[in-house]
Amino acid sequence: MSEGFQEVPVQKGYLYEDFRLFHNTDALGTENVGVHFHTFYKVTFVKYGAGSYMIDGKLYDIRPCDIILVGINVPHQPSFKTGELYDRYTLYISSRMIDKFDIPECHIYELFSSESGNVIRPDENKSERFVNMMERIDTETRSSSYAAPLAARLGVLKFLVEAGRCREESSLTVPLRLPEDDKMLGILRYINENITENMSIQDIAAHFYVSKYHMMRSFKDAFGCPMHEYIVNRRLTKAHEMILQGVAPADACYECGYGSYSAFARAYHDKYGLSPRKTVKESAEYGALSDYLPE
Repeated sequence: MSEGFQEVPVQKGYLYEDFRLFHNTDALGTENVGVHFHTFYKVTFVKYGAGSYMIDGKLYDIRPCDIILVGINVPHQPSFKTGELYDRYTLYISSRMIDKFDIPECHIYELFSSESGNVIRPDENKSERFVNMMERIDTETRSSSYAAPLAARLGVLKFLVEAGRCREESSLTVPLRLPEDDKMLGILRYINENITENMSIQDIAAHFYVSKYHMMRSFKDAFGCPMHEYIVNRRLTKAHEMILQGVAPADACYECGYGSYSAFARAYHDKYGLSPRKTVKESAEYGALSDYLPE
């Protein structure tokens, strides 16, 4: 896969623009894509292909024309087999763009809430409409016509509004592929829900009555990254988010489970390239966008 995957890149990509659209068609599969998250919203429209998608500890069965919604900093992992065609549009959408247009009558943020379900399955007669909307956005992003950038932004907003209406109107539900009590998914959910607690891997193993080393091996097999690295990255991302919201770096450090500010500051600098005290809002979403398939 052309993603240039290292062993533990659990946060992937930065976003310069208000949004960016990808259209990829291949049969490469996603076997090398581990669990990861983004500092922006992600929408995937599956034009063709079948597999599964893990989002925040829930595993969804995916079919053609499904709309997959992933919020900021939400862990997720696709699973599509090598050798089987996978055709999808993927939208990266910055929080800046949502901020500009989110109004009480719309509540675009709520569309990405995992409580409402992360996968929308349009009725058959509506699927072609979503295909056409993605194609139109793609055309406008490549166009030099008058106001094409504005038309593309409006196209993204229209897609989100129609997706929200579809979820309200549709009686279809997207089943989970595995039971909710699957152990590895349960462990992942537990980590996410308690990421601000001062928990160790041994504490997690004891909570689930499993062997620490067996759990660590199983976690890496299931999600493609070591458990320790996943926890560290999730804590740093949570702290980064809090600092951007105005929380003092020291408070963010201790509220995210760190016992030492110096250890937190070193890890933060390694991840973001600057100290917690020098963080500015632009650093959250501006930076180098890696050249990889947008899974």
